[in-house]
Amino acid sequence: MKKLFITIAFVAAAMFAQAQFYLGGSIGFDYTKNPMKGDYAGADKAMNITVLPNVGYMFSDKMGVGVEFGLSYDKAEMPMGDSKTTIFQFSPYFRYVFGEIKDFSFYADVKLDFGFGKHNDDSATVFGIGVLPGFAYNLTDNVAIVGYLNVVRLGFDMLKYGDDKQTHFGLGVNENTPLNVGLVYNF
Repeated sequence: MKKLFITIAFVAAAMFAQAQFYLGGSIGFDYTKNPMKGDYAGADKAMNITVLPNVGYMFSDKMGVGVEFGLSYDKAEMPMGDSKTTIFQFSPYFRYVFGEIKDFSFYADVKLDFGFGKHNDDSATVFGIGVLPGFAYNLTDNVAIVGYLNVVRLGFDMLKYGDDKQTHFGLGVNENTPLNVGLVYNF
């Protein structure tokens, strides 16, 4: 029994010797005048502001876990009246790095999205699950530029407010921002 415990301790120590924490996030802004498609088609103007910090832990060179959290604000000036949505979001994820070329690494995140907030005067909830491909470019040993390629999101998401519900499922294109870019600091 003692040998088994010592073996497990050495394996765990070897695994966590390569581990590293990271802290990062992204800030997004999108403004469209007279959008022709998407959730705000027919609006005079549509605007989105997103602030999403994240923290994660890579327990090996290829695998890690993390959580993204933050705030998203959407406003559209529609002919029938303005539409405003404010959502606080919490998204835990599992990351798998599937390729590296010099200072670039390519990964996929399996992500659960949870959110709550307001849509106009109604309370709103968000639930989603998806797989998002991403990339990282190491500027230094500790700082990297990271990004999600929203053009190939696979998953399910739902926004519910009042008696209304919007549901999306499948392999799709994010009609707002095809690329989400941020910075990460590795400890």
